[in-house]
Amino acid sequence: MRHGHHTRRSAPDPLAPTDASTWLVVRDMCGQLLEHNELPPRADQRATLVARQVRIADGWRADEIGPRCAHFFAARAGKRIVVGTERDPTREICR
Repeated sequence: MRHGHHTRRSAPDPLAPTDASTWLVVRDMCGQLLEHNELPPRADQRATLVARQVRIADGWRADEIGPRCAHFFAARAGKRIVVGTERDPTREICR
């Protein structure tokens, strides 16, 4: 039997500033890229995502952004999208 100290690691923040460029991306539920905007290195990704959530809220029902999430979902008239930050918006999303 093994005894020892178990330290709990804190979960990484997916919206923490990074030295690389990131992108604010909007995709449909099939993963198709609808919109993308480059964010500069060290950008406040959480503030950018919250601002986008506020902007999209007019006529849309937007979900909350979780503390460990880099995206949120929004819906309107049967249409659903995901808005988030990504390192490479050109990558294909396979579903």
